[in-house]
Amino acid sequence: MDFQWSSEQRTLHKAVVDFALQELNDDVEARDQRSVFAHDLWRKCADYGVLSWAVPTELGGQGYDPLTTTYLMEALGYGCRDNGLTFALGAQMWGVQMALTHFASPDQIAQYLLPMMQGTSLAAYAITEPASGSDAFALKTTAIKLGEHYVLNGEKTLILSLIHISEPTRQY
Repeated sequence: MDFQWSSEQRTLHKAVVDFALQELNDDVEARDQRSVFAHDLWRKCADYGVLSWAVPTELGGQGYDPLTTTYLMEALGYGCRDNGLTFALGAQMWGVQMALTHFASPDQIAQYLLPMMQGTSLAAYAITEPASGSDAFALKTTAIKLGEHYVLNGEKTLILSLIHISEPTRQY
């Protein structure tokens, strides 16, 4: 088995590092001090294609495999000093978008996934519970399928939802 990156993967990796160095490092410290989320940089990442890397082509994405996508996320981290931005991109890509690609209906794809890939919506998932924090192995919430529906039983401490980011930048 060959564990080397292909020339195409290495070329993509270099292009992503260059993109991040050139486009994602303006005012990082000032934004951090003001606790401001950079919607414009999120949109630049979406326009560059970051939010569609791991989404299958038949759903409008670029269809990169998980290993290539991870390699490109690593490149983004090399070039971008804003760790919060790269973390948020990864959280949406892996935590929300992948679930939608596997389980969403066509209507949900159109309503949620496509705007996420375009950078006009930002999403998150609920994982935190009072006794577990972010330890996914200590979660107690259950989901039981009853007919065509699920009954959820549990308690979440923090739930974030879809945010349309055409709104002006604001502090959180």
